[in-house]
Amino acid sequence: MMKKETIIYSEHGLCLSFMVNSLRDQGFHDQYEILKTSSLSEVRELVSENSHILLLYLNSMNMVEALDLVEKALSINADLKIIVISVKSEMKMVKRFFDRGVKGYLGRDTDYEEFHKALAQIIDGHVYISNDSKEALVNFICSVDDEKEKSGPRNSELTARELDVLNLICDGLRTKAIAEKLFISTHTVESHRRNILLKFNINSSSQLVKYALENSLVN
Repeated sequence: MMKKETIIYSEHGLCLSFMVNSLRDQGFHDQYEILKTSSLSEVRELVSENSHILLLYLNSMNMVEALDLVEKALSINADLKIIVISVKSEMKMVKRFFDRGVKGYLGRDTDYEEFHKALAQIIDGHVYISNDSKEALVNFICSVDDEKEKSGPRNSELTARELDVLNLICDGLRTKAIAEKLFISTHTVESHRRNILLKFNINSSSQLVKYALENSLVN
């Protein structure tokens, strides 16, 4: 019987080697074929119907690319269990990953023991969020009213349609997908995108997503 696959991504060779060796130390390779890559684009090529687990170590994370990757991976294999490992625990960011179908999120304080605990629970069909990310979630919930108050003036700088476009950009949608969802042309989407960037004096979509999340500009 063909083994199910576990795919591991990290741009850093040391982290990649650590995760592979950690799984092998636990006898993980007896059940799974372990595939590894340091190329984000190669992850899409590795995902197949035989894939069971996808570990994404996203250190210098581009939010839009990461969300897009999760969406594409699940479109290939809807049963794929995706675990994101990141030093960042911005709750709006974490929420968007879970909204996309991620099953686990491990923050910067995750150690060897918690890593394997999370993996076991996710394989058993549960969702897992690391202890430090849970703490950030509590802080987020407690401060949500303050954030809404702060976001008011900044939100008011955008038109209703620009807010629609901004929300979809932060959801990881590309120009064509945004145009289809809002029933407008791709040219109009690009015009709104340029206006939003100009209003906030930002130079790229990835910086815009980061700014929007940090300043509670989107839901």
